[in-house]
Amino acid sequence: MKNRFKNLMFLAVLAIAFTACDDSNDPVPAPVEPAVSYIVNYGGYTNDKSTITSFNKETATATNNVYELINGVPMTSNAQYALSYNGKVYLMGNNADQIFWVNDETFEQTENALTTDIVKPRFAVATGNYMYVSCWGGDVWMDASVSYIAKVNLTTHTVEKKIALPGGPEGLEIVNNKLYAALNYDDKVAVIDLGTEALTYIQLPAGNIPSYFEKDNSNNLYVVLGVAYGDATTQTGIGYINTTTNEVEATYALDGVSSMAYVNIMEPNDDFSKLYVMTSVMDANWNVRGSIAVFDVASKSFESTNLVDGVQGINGVDFYNDRVFCFISNGATAKGKAITYQTDGTVDIEFETGIAPFMLFTVED
Repeated sequence: MKNRFKNLMFLAVLAIAFTACDDSNDPVPAPVEPAVSYIVNYGGYTNDKSTITSFNKETATATNNVYELINGVPMTSNAQYALSYNGKVYLMGNNADQIFWVNDETFEQTENALTTDIVKPRFAVATGNYMYVSCWGGDVWMDASVSYIAKVNLTTHTVEKKIALPGGPEGLEIVNNKLYAALNYDDKVAVIDLGTEALTYIQLPAGNIPSYFEKDNSNNLYVVLGVAYGDATTQTGIGYINTTTNEVEATYALDGVSSMAYVNIMEPNDDFSKLYVMTSVMDANWNVRGSIAVFDVASKSFESTNLVDGVQGINGVDFYNDRVFCFISNGATAKGKAITYQTDGTVDIEFETGIAPFMLFTVED
């Protein structure tokens, strides 16, 4: 994924845990430095806010409510995405709309959130001293012209410029000083030259809406293809964009590619030889059930057998510690869970998370 990171020292949580349990004058044992990743739990849009779950790959144990344990207060927004960059973890929050950040070694938030010119943030990428945030800007489903890219100065933590971009930008990627933006309300990928801010478009197959990218080892892009609202096209899948020619070289059909997950619909393994792609459908009782398909990058084809099938509540997929993580949502008020699979589909471990888990990150190198 965009955030292929290093292991984070989880000292703060352990220190709090030891302090809370120790009522004597005995010395507190020195905490270890486990290999930790983090899971973002969206929460419920109209009630519970987001929480963070840590996962220690060495002990295969999870700790919930990490942000609250360290900062002493709960999160005040629903995190749509998390980006680790230059010593901080930036979280894109909606309801309330904001970007807030924590120190990547302590997970402490010591500065106020950025709220000015940030309306319905969705995703973020960064380069140099700037972060680019896709913002829907309001009711984009009613008026596609309200959306934009927020150019955030990471020294001042202010929106230096709003770059108008109609169509509801969702996932972003940067290649060769160009910003690629998947438009959630159009069958195009927008390309913005970060030097001149000139805007061009890559046309996708009619009716396919893009959502998120994965950048391969050659700096070309795989893009998730869904179905445009109100369009008769029903075929979904993934596409391959050559970033030298800015053309869609190929598309690969896959029924049921999810449009219901927030971020992690598609995730590569560590050497980018496989792509794990989430599919899902909603049944007559409004239950989401889905699978994880496997795309072989060398043969440019989906394997005949899915990694897993029939997962109820599937809400995201990730790859970490040589395992495929599948995130499960049990609704907007109940705790979710994560299930990890070996690459042959064998169930590895299962653990509880916060409400509606959807993505995993560690801290960047």
